[in-house]
Amino acid sequence: MAATRTVTLVRASMALCLACLNSPARADIVHLKNGGTITADTWEVSGDHLVIRQGSGRITVPRSEVVRIEPSPQVSPTPGGAPAAGQDGGSTDASSPTVGAPGPSEDRILRAVDDLKRRINGDSLARPENTRRLVALLDQLGTRALKSRDYDSALARFREALGYDPRDARAQFGLAAAYLRTDQDVFARSTLERALVDHPEDPDLHALLGDVYYGQERTSEALAEWKRAYELKPNDVLKSKIDKLVRERSIDGSYRQSEAAHFTLKYDGERAGPDLGGQIVDFLESQFKALETRFDHYPLQPIVVILYPQRQFYEATRADPDVAGLFDGKIRVPIGGLQQLNAEARHVLLHELAHAFIAGKSHGTAPRWLHEGLAQDIEGKTTSTMTGVALAKAYQTSESKEEWGDTFTYASALSFVEYLEERLGFPVLMDVLAAMARGVPTEEAFEQLTRYPLKELRQAWGEALVRKYLQ
Repeated sequence: MAATRTVTLVRASMALCLACLNSPARADIVHLKNGGTITADTWEVSGDHLVIRQGSGRITVPRSEVVRIEPSPQVSPTPGGAPAAGQDGGSTDASSPTVGAPGPSEDRILRAVDDLKRRINGDSLARPENTRRLVALLDQLGTRALKSRDYDSALARFREALGYDPRDARAQFGLAAAYLRTDQDVFARSTLERALVDHPEDPDLHALLGDVYYGQERTSEALAEWKRAYELKPNDVLKSKIDKLVRERSIDGSYRQSEAAHFTLKYDGERAGPDLGGQIVDFLESQFKALETRFDHYPLQPIVVILYPQRQFYEATRADPDVAGLFDGKIRVPIGGLQQLNAEARHVLLHELAHAFIAGKSHGTAPRWLHEGLAQDIEGKTTSTMTGVALAKAYQTSESKEEWGDTFTYASALSFVEYLEERLGFPVLMDVLAAMARGVPTEEAFEQLTRYPLKELRQAWGEALVRKYLQ
């Protein structure tokens, strides 16, 4: 355990979820040169073709055959469900660079939703079409809420959409994605498993279910789902996930696995001491309550902890040789041939457990410097006099005081977090993490909660270092 560095990776699966949800249009009308029309649940431009999805089916049309695309969800419907010509931007030419331009304001969508609800109750002949349009609009609102991290609104919108159409694939996907982002993996899994009964060929549903299984350490099921999604819609993101999981399973697929109240532990029982697994679980459980109180955050899902022999850790993670632990949604730690839990291993485990709480509190949005500064602080590290002097001199000799501190180092991250805790208090930092979880950018979150721009706080930290170590 000579390595001293840890690495934190932010889960990227939700970026793919949002990309799947944030399609250019919903329930649009594609007008063809031959006079025909196609109702598109979603569409996208792919080279010289327009790829149209209807349910789980797809239609590919040459762009040269498309006259225009009528963005029906973006207008207030006229009686009978027909779109009102010329309203809200009119139609869109598929060959135009404006395809996929930003949609209407939320107020306009809400007015259209209210109008459609009235029409559904009053016009039985147009009810199916108006219901379809209403579901598309609710999906659009849910997607916007999910993208802005307003998870309560996203859950409400997607549930409402499913109340009108229980088999709507986009609402099922969005609901599961919102559950997953709020650590309700059990609900996400059940939603996706039901959705795949309705849409067995939907690659996005398969891919997201693979993400859920992977987070629960059900790796064989995750691999199967990702491979099925890749068969249906090949892409580089899925290929990377599949390759990574295949590599991990070749190393830890036969590891012993045990469940505890808040943890799922996997380790090589043949190389570790006979009581090591139990010692580690006892230690992590003893720290869980303290971190729950300190962060005011309770992880809803068991935290996966994987312990590797030294060489296998670097093979599985491809981390740098000086990395002592890693958190990528799971805690991964090299333990070598450790027989008994020692002080160094406790420090590394506590550091990585802190990362799990920081990621959970911020919904994976905390910047690296804040992640590593807080994790080192929780672990019990403090800035040495030698390091403090070096940082103070670096600030004193810097040409641009306003830009100082922007570059990440482990030493500067710890020192800056120590300064913020001393000046603002730890609870304020927790409020900042909670604001980030709601979608507030880092700079804005600090300014909202401290009334100081982050650059001013960094500069004040540098001046405090000079006073403490050089005067």
